[in-house]
Amino acid sequence: MKWLPKPVTDNGESMESPASITPLLAVDNLLSNLGQYSLVPVLGVLIAAQGSSSEATAVGGGLFVYFATVGLGSLVVNRWVARLGYVAAICLSSVLAAAGFFTLGYLHDPGALLAVLLVAGLGVSVHQVLGRVLIAENIAGDVERNKAYSTMNVALNAAGALGPFIASAAYVSPDARPLLTVVAVCYILGAVVMLTRLPKVLPVSRRRPAPPASGWPISRAAVVEVLRSPAAWRTVVVGMLATFVYAQFYSAFALFVAGNVAVPVFRAVLLSGPAIAIVVLQSTATAGIARLQLRGVPPVVLLGTATVVFGLAVIPLGSGIPTPAACVLTIVLFSAAEMVFTPMMSTAFAALPADSRLEALNFRQISYTVGEAFGSLVGGSLFVILSVRGLESAYWLGIGILAIAATLVLLARRPWVPPAGTVPETGEDA
Repeated sequence: MKWLPKPVTDNGESMESPASITPLLAVDNLLSNLGQYSLVPVLGVLIAAQGSSSEATAVGGGLFVYFATVGLGSLVVNRWVARLGYVAAICLSSVLAAAGFFTLGYLHDPGALLAVLLVAGLGVSVHQVLGRVLIAENIAGDVERNKAYSTMNVALNAAGALGPFIASAAYVSPDARPLLTVVAVCYILGAVVMLTRLPKVLPVSRRRPAPPASGWPISRAAVVEVLRSPAAWRTVVVGMLATFVYAQFYSAFALFVAGNVAVPVFRAVLLSGPAIAIVVLQSTATAGIARLQLRGVPPVVLLGTATVVFGLAVIPLGSGIPTPAACVLTIVLFSAAEMVFTPMMSTAFAALPADSRLEALNFRQISYTVGEAFGSLVGGSLFVILSVRGLESAYWLGIGILAIAATLVLLARRPWVPPAGTVPETGEDA
């Protein structure tokens, strides 16, 4: 096992990045996330309306099952995904998501609701992971990969900006069937696009992801290799830390805005601000990041920089400045950090020492899910506890200072120097 080399052809030559893969994946990403983000803003309300048990039990259990499955579901079916190949696995995952979401509108039994949410979450999980792996295995070099992941981020955030409007137009509680039909159609359209176009742009020799050597999502050898490499284990830890702080926006910050911003339009602008900013500015940010990468700044340092900016973003909320100004400053800094964080999570993890890109990106899936789960838990519980006691400022200052300090400690030394004799990931021939 070694630090992952650049993808090569069967003849051992450096592989040219298939230019048509990125726009194809962007279309698929836009369609699937349009379905996802048309549902997520109202998923809790929808589960409560569909379920026959107590609202707290139905909503809490349903959201936990769905988001846990989205985060970790692909790991459970890891070995079968590799056997199916990209086209079959991506299309099947889209169909699973569509079937799960569509069926949700016709069920009321709590157990049945959890079952279809698990099916839908599994489809979403496999779909997301394979899109990242497809880029990692078919596009050479950190710089080019980051450009591709940035394009995916623009598509995701375009969907994130449009989704809430679709939800408000298509969902009238308690009848979720019109909205869920729209969601299912989005996923089916994505499957049709990939089924008809992906075989035309993906060479036969690269139509299956390279499976982990052990058959497990992450082999013991890969874990040992990551633990031995300062660059690798710091990437995993910084990824968790970044995701932990990132999760504050959708938990504690959303609660803060709901409790402190009285104007509905301003609340909507604040919560949709990052998605709109990313759609407009991601290409500019990506160009700047590419220049830094070409100068030798490694992915883990860029990921750490995003974490520091996330930490800086929450400090204004506890600084005592007027709430509207603090919220705007938070959104500006958060949006800037997210434009680096989201694509760089995939870029950094794609280069971890593992026998396959699928295995390397399984590390990302675990790191992201752990960070998101604990971030949401802290943001949805500790923030509420401290807020009731009048300690909101202490919460924000504590989160911000801890995130900045921990990141600086992790990157204080130079742990990102790759092992001797490996190929630098620039996308160019060494």
